[in-house]
Amino acid sequence: MKKTAIYVGRFNPFHNGHHAVVSKMLDLHGKENCLMIIGSSNAPFSLRHFFSYNERKQFIQKVFPDIKLVGLPDYHNDKEWLAALDDILKVGGINPTEVTFFGGCQEDIRFFLEDGRDCTILNRFDGTSLKTSATEVRDALIAGRPLDHLVHESILSDMKKLFAEKWEKFKKI
Repeated sequence: MKKTAIYVGRFNPFHNGHHAVVSKMLDLHGKENCLMIIGSSNAPFSLRHFFSYNERKQFIQKVFPDIKLVGLPDYHNDKEWLAALDDILKVGGINPTEVTFFGGCQEDIRFFLEDGRDCTILNRFDGTSLKTSATEVRDALIAGRPLDHLVHESILSDMKKLFAEKWEKFKKI
């Protein structure tokens, strides 16, 4: 039996580094054995948490319409966060011991490595694509720089439009 591949991240916003990890995860495990978990699903609106859970979910589903997605709220304790994650997996019929967690760098999967869980690092900074992070994408949006090589083309205009609408409100906060 193939392990379930899980990619946990804030994806705020979803960018080409994330895209590379999801594509490889799907290639290795097939869509029926893959799950994306959108973290910080309950985070209040801020520059770091600029896009809501539903907005991030819509971006991802536009790029990967068949991927299974679920949200995971923030906890301020790693053990509680991992217990909540395991509860989500169990409710979904996934045995937490039969999972491999994917990440784009070691920092992305630190929680899982420290807990002794099976992990696969797909280095999204391997030289085949531009170094991309959500911070770089948000900075480019704020500065009005092009996002062409940072964000998948299918969500590019939606992301720019939504950012522009929300940025005006954010500046007034």
